[in-house]
Amino acid sequence: MKKSIRFWRLLVLVLVFPAALGARETIPGVDGFLFGICQGNESTIPYLVALGVKWSRVNANWRELTPEVTNPGLTLAQVKSDRALVEEFSRTADWRGLDRRIKLLVEHGIQPIPIIGHGYSSQLPSFRGKLATPDRLGQDHYLALTYLYVAAVVERYDGDGLMDAPGVRIKLWQIENEPNQAGLTAGWGWRDPKWIPGLLSAWSDWEFMTQLIQTLNQAVKDSDPESLTMVNFHTDVPAKITRLLNQPAWLDAVREWSPYIDVIGFDSYPNYYSPDPVRGNEVGEKVKQIRSLGLNKPVLIVETDYPSGPSVRGFSAEKQAEFIRQSFWSAYDAGAAGYIKFDMQTLDSHTTDITPKDLAALDRVIPMWEKDQLGRLLLWALPRAGYVQKHFLDVVKTVEPYWGLVTPSGEKKPGYFVIEEIRKELAQKQKREKSEQTGGIK
Repeated sequence: MKKSIRFWRLLVLVLVFPAALGARETIPGVDGFLFGICQGNESTIPYLVALGVKWSRVNANWRELTPEVTNPGLTLAQVKSDRALVEEFSRTADWRGLDRRIKLLVEHGIQPIPIIGHGYSSQLPSFRGKLATPDRLGQDHYLALTYLYVAAVVERYDGDGLMDAPGVRIKLWQIENEPNQAGLTAGWGWRDPKWIPGLLSAWSDWEFMTQLIQTLNQAVKDSDPESLTMVNFHTDVPAKITRLLNQPAWLDAVREWSPYIDVIGFDSYPNYYSPDPVRGNEVGEKVKQIRSLGLNKPVLIVETDYPSGPSVRGFSAEKQAEFIRQSFWSAYDAGAAGYIKFDMQTLDSHTTDITPKDLAALDRVIPMWEKDQLGRLLLWALPRAGYVQKHFLDVVKTVEPYWGLVTPSGEKKPGYFVIEEIRKELAQKQKREKSEQTGGIK
């Protein structure tokens, strides 16, 4: 009897749930499912070509275009109303590096998805010898300069013949990166100011971050009304910790910012902290959660992965391969419009020393984080604040150099061959789906 009930429940889920979500929302201008890999560097392009990858995220680095802020008096109202300022930025910016990277991708049949308005410390120009952050420039001035730089980048690659890089037409842009958790990434050390000051900075001001997303979206649309914008939502922070930072939970952030973007992107690293069990299916579950909001916008996995090391922490290339397989098909079956795996070739080594004390701390702390046990987490962390800031967070981040599918020496990991299999299976699956949609008529 119990087996019979379970069978009928499963049948209802199979038949009803996909119908409730509706048909897969596709990205306008994209033929079929968007499958990509974050490029890494120019030397990895042959691997992308060999795998048949047609999309790659790239950084349109503000610092590279203009290393120093030289016009500190501009306001957002001024740059929105005076197009000559965009033309001036375009004339004076150093486009050589970005042009080369983008053109090289296009020449190899790979469509770039540039990240613009990226506020990480590695991306920002300088102002009076320090990083040009919203706190240092003032929020309105930061918005003005970010608008200016983004508008100029989009204008250069919109293909309209005005201030263009010849032969390039880009229509999908990622604005900022994980902006719904900008304060936490500052506390993590990737934005400025770092650590506790970062949690109290403009990056943690939800009203400012909302205005930033609106401004970046408008900068794209003012340069090219036909271009599409996307935000990469951070989805891995537990709800209680998010609320402690006075931020909406990630799904609420998607709902609130969806009017300012065309494509809902997100990243998910469910195994960032612990190697077991492999949790790739959680990526598809997040696609379902977003689609259940009824926003009727395509959902794109912008970043996801499992690290192939460090082995001392229990990570392996074999588990990475299993994660890729799970996460891809769970996302596809949930109705995602695309999937971008994070990075092709990385260092596969780390510099932080991992001691038995660190492993014991990881075993104790990670369950608290993953179970959202904020009280217990704080009771552990506060007496050890120095250890956490100076060493433990670096231990946690030792996974960062292990996302690649190819080792530094060129050896292909198991995940590389999983991507090969996925490409073949995806082509066959899409062919069957197209045949079913047309009733078998070719």
